Parts: sequence; structure tokens; C-alpha cells
Amino acid sequence: MPDKRLTICLLVALLLRLAFIFIVFPALEQRWHLRVDGDGYGAIAQSVRDGRYDDVTRGPVYPVFVAVAGAPVIVKVLQALLDTATVLLVWRLAGKRLWAAWLWALYPFAIWRVAFINKEIVLAFLLVGYVLLQVRADKPWQWLAAGAMLGLVNLCKPMFLLWPVVLLVVAPRRGWLTLVACALVIAPWTYRNWRVTGGEFLPVATERGGLAAFLGNYAPTLGLYEGPGKPIWMAAADDIRQRNPSASTVQLDHIFYREALKAWRDPVTMMTLAIRKCGRFWFLSAARREQVLSCVIQTGYLVLLGIGLWQAWPWEREVWWLVAMIGYVMLLHALSYADMRYSLPVMPFVCALAARTFATRAAATETS
Repeated sequence: MPDKRLTICLLVALLLRLAFIFIVFPALEQRWHLRVDGDGYGAIAQSVRDGRYDDVTRGPVYPVFVAVAGAPVIVKVLQALLDTATVLLVWRLAGKRLWAAWLWALYPFAIWRVAFINKEIVLAFLLVGYVLLQVRADKPWQWLAAGAMLGLVNLCKPMFLLWPVVLLVVAPRRGWLTLVACALVIAPWTYRNWRVTGGEFLPVATERGGLAAFLGNYAPTLGLYEGPGKPIWMAAADDIRQRNPSASTVQLDHIFYREALKAWRDPVTMMTLAIRKCGRFWFLSAARREQVLSCVIQTGYLVLLGIGLWQAWPWEREVWWLVAMIGYVMLLHALSYADMRYSLPVMPFVCALAARTFATRAAATETS
């Protein structure tokens, strides 16, 4: 029975994630000197618990998630459960193709990410949930529901604030409903930011996007975060801070964005760098750990994606939505900063589309 096979897939996904958290990760943590909470969510979560939550650098969804969970080990277990739920969502998004569920259940970098205190696992769950609602939206209330979920996605990571522009172009008749619902969900937090910052407009959070755009477009270091050039771009960033000592967090973020835009005065160099970042988005982590293995795994998934898209041609509406979301996320990171970590939220869509490869072959076999 299909339900029994899906249950087995979900159990395997959960067991793999829990085994990695409790058995494999502790050994790797010592060997590679890994930072479990490199983004500092623990401190922000503590401010939530203490009732002094005034941070504007991160969206509220993940800090609140960490604050409610409490101990890091509980956060990791909840992420394992949430990512197992993502397996189920991918299965539904792929038209109940079991191969899609298995591709995400066994995806090594999803298993890897559940052991860290950062937002990618929660973001992937919310983003797949949003897209699932969006591609199924027909009636007005369904478009509103999709918009509410998109609002939650943006409260987790506001890089999707520009996505409604795509909606309005692709679906102008109903896209405004999603835009309105999304804006209503975000509006209370925007007002909170206005109060906290003393009157500055900030829809969700800076997410240090300005700094990321600056270092990602810093030509002397080829837009790399780690490596021998790290002290160089950090010194350049410190120089900008010193030249703007009175700038607020929001203002400084805007300054970094303007500095990043200045780099595009040399469009040839920046386009070359953007193409490189597209490659990093799929294949290279910032730490450049296990590069060959990473490239092999990612290449395998992308090859299956290509075959699935080829066999699905001409593409139906749902395929176009998934391809558009993958392209949107990759393009924004190519224009800003990119490494393989940031491809994780769209890998569920890669799995959903790649599963068409096996489904088509199975159908062909049954027909013959």
C-alpha cells in the first residue's frame, strides 16, 4: 500500500535525523570545530524569554521557535520532526510521488542542517507549505491563505518580500489577494520595528543583508566569506562602520547596500562574479568542507531535476511555480552572497521535480 511505504519513508527520515543529532554530529563537532549557533540565535532567544526582545537584525519566527523550545537539544529534535514533516509536504507537492519523499528524506544536507541552530530547516518547511498552498489556490480564500503563509515565510526570512511582484506579473487577477494577506501578517511586526527603532521603516528585519551584499560583491576577495581574503573584506566593512559611527543598525544596513551597488559600476566583473555565485549556491559551502562529495551529491540531484523537467515538458502550472521559486532564490543570492547553505530551502522543489524522472519511467514500464 502507498500509505505504508510513505510511513516507512517518514520513519527512516526521522531516524536518520535523530541518529545524526545524537551519534554522528558530536564526533564531527569535535573534529571540525563546528559552531552550532554561529548566527547567535541563542542570545536573541534568551532576550525573548527575558521580555527584552528589541533585536531588528533577525526575523521573529526562528528566535521565537528557539525561545519556546529552550535547550539546544530540544531545538534540534524539533527541527528533526519539522524536517520529517517537510518530507510529507514534498510528497504532496510532487503529486504524491513517493520518489520525491525519499529524495528529501535521504538528502544529506537536510540531515546535516537539523543539528545546527539556524533557520534553514524551519524556513524550508514554511516555504514548501506556502508553495503547496499557492499552486493549489483557486478560490479567493485559498489565495488569502497562501498570502498568510507567505507572510510567515517573510517573518522567518524577508528575502521573499519581493516575491509578490512575481505573483502580480504571473497572476494579476488573484495575486493581489496574496499580497494583501501577506502585508496584513507582516504589518504588526513592521509597527513593532518602527517603535523599537524610534521611527525607522523596516518591514521585518535587516538580516544583515546589506553586509552580505557588500561582501558578496566585494571584487578583491571574489565575494567569498571564508578563506585568506576574509580579513580583507572584514577590514573594508570595519572602515565603512568607522566612517558612519552615528548610523543606526537600519541605516548602516542601507549604507552597505549602497556600497554593494557601487561595485556594479564594473558590470562585466560583477556579472562574472554573479555567475560564480550561482555555482557556489548549488555546490560549495562557505567552509569548503568535503567539496568533492558535496559536488557529487548536488550534481546528482540537479541531473535528476534536469531529466524531470525535460520529461515534464510542456510544463503545467505547478511546474512553472516551482521553477520560478528556485530561480527567484538563486537570482537574489547571485546578486548578493551565495553558498550551498542557502540552496537548502529550494531543494525540496528540486526533489519534487526530480521525482518526475522516476514516475515517468514507471508509467512507461507499466504501459509496455
